[in-house]
Amino acid sequence: ATPAPPAPPAGPGDLALDPDDPERAGFGSSASSASASIGTAQNGRLQDGVSLQDGQHLRLVGHVRKNAIHYGTWELVQLLARGASDVARDHPGSMLRIGNLSRQQGGDIGPSVSHNSGRDADVLFYAVDRLGQDGEPAPFCRFDANGVSDWPAEDAGRYEFDTARNWLLVRSWLGNVDVVVQWIFVAAPLRNLLLDHALRIGEPATLRARAARVLAQPRDSSPHADHFHVRIACPASDRPACLDGGVATGLARAAQVDALLQMYHQGSPEEQRYARELLRLPESTALDGLPPIEGAD
Repeated sequence: ATPAPPAPPAGPGDLALDPDDPERAGFGSSASSASASIGTAQNGRLQDGVSLQDGQHLRLVGHVRKNAIHYGTWELVQLLARGASDVARDHPGSMLRIGNLSRQQGGDIGPSVSHNSGRDADVLFYAVDRLGQDGEPAPFCRFDANGVSDWPAEDAGRYEFDTARNWLLVRSWLGNVDVVVQWIFVAAPLRNLLLDHALRIGEPATLRARAARVLAQPRDSSPHADHFHVRIACPASDRPACLDGGVATGLARAAQVDALLQMYHQGSPEEQRYARELLRLPESTALDGLPPIEGAD
């Protein structure tokens, strides 16, 4: 697997996209919702949060709706919904289970130290049973370094981390051109399973490099061996009130577009239609009229 970057904190000091970077300007501004992320993920708030609803491929964990913590920015909500749909397209019947997002107007949702401003979501892993069939362990079932469930006790040894579907979810998130994914917090051994899988199936180097950068085990909280914690960067339309913090990178959007171009050039007709939609290309766009892409290695 690609060596992990220096472990980031789950709190302040996040990787962010430079608001002055010309490649970043306007990113996410196509959102039609009035939702707005204000301040940081740890000390901010959410204005007019968008409700994430149960759907054909997505379901909220029981306590989330009861506690009214199923709100996010428009960008986060569509990222989650589209990711679930993308996985189910390749693996019919898949159900993505979602944990905490934010309150409708943001603020603390203890014991979390983030989730304050509508840009964070806890996402349960896809799992299979020991026969390789779709499985549904207890919410926040923990997986060991080999990807085998080890908690709670009644699920120990019964399930495996579904690397293929979990990678498809990560790939969908990173390929979403309406959103920049800032971090995907996950335990280091599970991160390695995902990156090894991406290499083995021949994913483009640009996509794997982007994934290696954002997949990380936080150093100031649990290792996240029981769920993904996905955080998106501030949408351009929410700046300057929304604050990412941390070091800037101009590579994120380019890597996302490269991955979609790879799909457009080399994918099935269905994948090409999907990439065309996300890239907002006209139906008449010719393959030779697109920018060159890096081939899979």
